[in-house]
Amino acid sequence: MGLFHPFTVRLSDGESMVVHLATAVNAERFPEIRQSIIDGTFHRFSHPKTGKPFTVEAPFMYTDMSRDTFFAVHPPKTRFAWMDDSEALEQELDKIPASLSAYDKRYARVVYGLGELREKLVAQEAALDDRIVELMKVFLIHEHPFLIQKPRLRLMLDGVDDEKYGFVAAFDHDREAFEVAVPRDIADELVEDQDTLKGWVNRNHTHANIFDDSRERWVNFWRWSPTLSAIRTLREMARLAASGGAVPMDSSRFQTMLRTLPRGKRLPGTAKRDLRTLHDHAKRAGEAKLQDTLFEIRFGIELEDDWAFNNDPDDIDTLWSLLRDLPDSNVEGNANLKSLYLAEGKGGGWYEPWSGDVHIGETTLRRRERFEDVVRHEVGHAVHEKRKAEVDPWLADEFGWRMFDPTNAGIDAWVDMMGGWGALTSGQRRDVRAFLRTALGTGSSWNPGPEPNAPANHPWSQPGFGPRLAYERTGADWYRNNRNWFRVGDQAFFLNFWYQKLMTVGMSTLDLINRGMPSSYAAMSPYEFFAELYALYYDLDDPMRPNIPDDAQAWLDANIGSAGNDLGPAHRSGGTRIPRPRRLSSGASCLRT
Repeated sequence: MGLFHPFTVRLSDGESMVVHLATAVNAERFPEIRQSIIDGTFHRFSHPKTGKPFTVEAPFMYTDMSRDTFFAVHPPKTRFAWMDDSEALEQELDKIPASLSAYDKRYARVVYGLGELREKLVAQEAALDDRIVELMKVFLIHEHPFLIQKPRLRLMLDGVDDEKYGFVAAFDHDREAFEVAVPRDIADELVEDQDTLKGWVNRNHTHANIFDDSRERWVNFWRWSPTLSAIRTLREMARLAASGGAVPMDSSRFQTMLRTLPRGKRLPGTAKRDLRTLHDHAKRAGEAKLQDTLFEIRFGIELEDDWAFNNDPDDIDTLWSLLRDLPDSNVEGNANLKSLYLAEGKGGGWYEPWSGDVHIGETTLRRRERFEDVVRHEVGHAVHEKRKAEVDPWLADEFGWRMFDPTNAGIDAWVDMMGGWGALTSGQRRDVRAFLRTALGTGSSWNPGPEPNAPANHPWSQPGFGPRLAYERTGADWYRNNRNWFRVGDQAFFLNFWYQKLMTVGMSTLDLINRGMPSSYAAMSPYEFFAELYALYYDLDDPMRPNIPDDAQAWLDANIGSAGNDLGPAHRSGGTRIPRPRRLSSGASCLRT
């Protein structure tokens, strides 16, 4: 069949499994492999627990000597390296004796992903020049301009029959897909008029002429993308910076690159590394504003200008390193983390969930370790906000965190957890509810509200009355007093004067906070507990990190992201075929269905 080797791949839910992946395929000897690629079953596996199918994208060499065909297959995210990959393929082709394959007859291509490979095989099966297929895609975009209103369009030839040339249109980071088609009579006219097509390419794409494929083996209309051109320019500039050369930062080409580079999660891994190289160069050159710009491109997060113009030359560098080492999904593309502000003259940090803004106090920058802890903590808030549906139940079930509104139902539920109202009359219960609302104060305060004025013979004033004891033992800056909170069984009860909430938390959680975490501020609320836990878990050098329970570490790893931020040797994708696309209609495509 070819050369297959075992690889361990990490799945999106944290599970791992061993799969056998091809490093070389000989389609002449084993045509069933060629057919499996066309069918979409090649490198396709099932999840070990759920049975859900997935496809692994991994590099391999595809050869078919009977058709003089040579394809170097690479993962889709490495498209930006097409020139280097083309040269590597040429070096391999040079080793093939002319007696086995004449150079001028070879069909040699670099392709990115099994979808592109399948497209080449479909075109070959239909005796279509793949360069003409790419120009048909331009024709389809002209007929359906809405397709380019979203970023990262993918157009692939899906099949050819007597009526049409069928394509599938999809987008990176978007599940929406469409069927589009060129009627057979129009397509045949395009195929037969190659001189006109070549002339159009020569006039409009002199630097990316897909008909000049003597040494450039990636034939895809994406070569005309300004994004891809920007990534190539970034590679050149990073190499200049790494070699100590002069980087033309004021040139129009450099500035165009900055404007057209994709941001955050849309950047390939090598581009992220190249941005870091340029960032280091900019830091050495004292170009703080460029550092700011490169940071925003790398992470997709707006950085207030004050970061570039303050007196700390290492602050952006520290932010870069911190965010780079967190799980990508926590930072890049996190709609709940939009901007980083520097709060002049202030310390600590705070997060605004309604805007996605993080504020870091300027005085915090003076202590590097404190600065890092605060940044991780505030990012933890943004992650919590993004993943509330998963995090909140986990905090309740695993750590006993529960919050109750000061409504009648909320107060009753809180009291029920203490053992209930007992023999109190309905009027006495109404009084206690009013006392608790008074005790909670007006909110946004670290201090208790006014002490309720209850009669001496009222149940509120009796020894051992739980709701009153919970109030009295909470105290100002209540998180500092957590060892004194009123307790029933394995739960502690307190009032949160900042949020105007009644709360409970597990005793074992308080023990973890007091003995195993850096700050008792984690006892302030479930939000602060999660942010502190997050900051500790992703600080691999903190000596207190091993205090986090093993099951909590496993949950964070599986649901929030690996603390090692590692990836396996092969990357998982959704498959080579796009399910249930919608069909478009126009004068150049099939009828609506």
